Amino acid sequence: MHAEGKALEAVRRLEAALKARENLGDVAVRVWAGLFDLLQALGRRPAFESLAIAFAKRFEKSPPTWVETPPIEAIASNTVDADGVALKGALTSAVADALKQATKLAQTRPEVTINLAGLTSADNDGATLLMRVVSGLKKAGKRLIFASPDHLAGLLAPALVSGERKNEAMWLLLLELYQQAGQQDAYEEAALNYAVTFEVSPPAWVPPATTGKKLGKPAIPPTRDALVAVPALSIKADEFSLRGQLLNTPAEEFAGLNALMAERDALEIDARDVTRINATAAANLLAALTRVSAGGKKISLTQLAPLVATYLEHLGFSEVIELRIRAI
Repeated sequence: MHAEGKALEAVRRLEAALKARENLGDVAVRVWAGLFDLLQALGRRPAFESLAIAFAKRFEKSPPTWVETPPIEAIASNTVDADGVALKGALTSAVADALKQATKLAQTRPEVTINLAGLTSADNDGATLLMRVVSGLKKAGKRLIFASPDHLAGLLAPALVSGERKNEAMWLLLLELYQQAGQQDAYEEAALNYAVTFEVSPPAWVPPATTGKKLGKPAIPPTRDALVAVPALSIKADEFSLRGQLLNTPAEEFAGLNALMAERDALEIDARDVTRINATAAANLLAALTRVSAGGKKISLTQLAPLVATYLEHLGFSEVIELRIRAI
């Protein structure tokens, strides 16, 4: 669930396991830790603090503490370059100026790109502004390309509840993101929930090939949503780390591992900043690690988040490398 961007469903499953007192064996603490991480990411402080009290009673040790995130003004840092606009931080009304720049860029070109990989949250005001840009560019016959649409979709989907008649712009933006990412099954499920919630017909799914033909351009290949804002593998001096949300990360992003292992027998890669990895990225990372670990070389991923570590174990990473989970 977590790997697929279904954070709210993951929270409910973990909460159910704890409330039902399921036999969690040796992974009990990891279940609690995973739930703490999800509640922090979703901004659910009351639930986090209630869980902390229960944790302290259950394990008789100090629980994790809530980490205050910087105010929106401090984390929103949007950039404009020749290719388009990169949105960072929170998708709120604060992105208005950056979106104006995207509209301005579109006046001199047939298409403009908005990179969504740097976003950390979103609200209905930000979604409203972004959907206005989408609508305006479509009417003008321009093409708007979202880089990393699945990233923002993963932020929006957990916040939308079928039957709760609010945040309509976020629903419409979610449908647009699924459309651009080519995720028809997810689109149809969200469209049905949208129709039930607002009692109106949702936008119709448009096959990617048709979209490209309408604008007189070839359809964007599915790999376009694999674009990331920063390299997945960071190499600084003698420090190596993986970072960010690794979503559909291509194999070439991990090509640097070959060079790293050329003159060493062991390598530790700090993975504390990996908040999520999906199936495609994990498969590409595992293939790269399998290649470079040949010949008895030892590789460790350290400081892993509980849910990320569990998912990697499930995929067989622990048969190739060492996985170390960060302490709670």
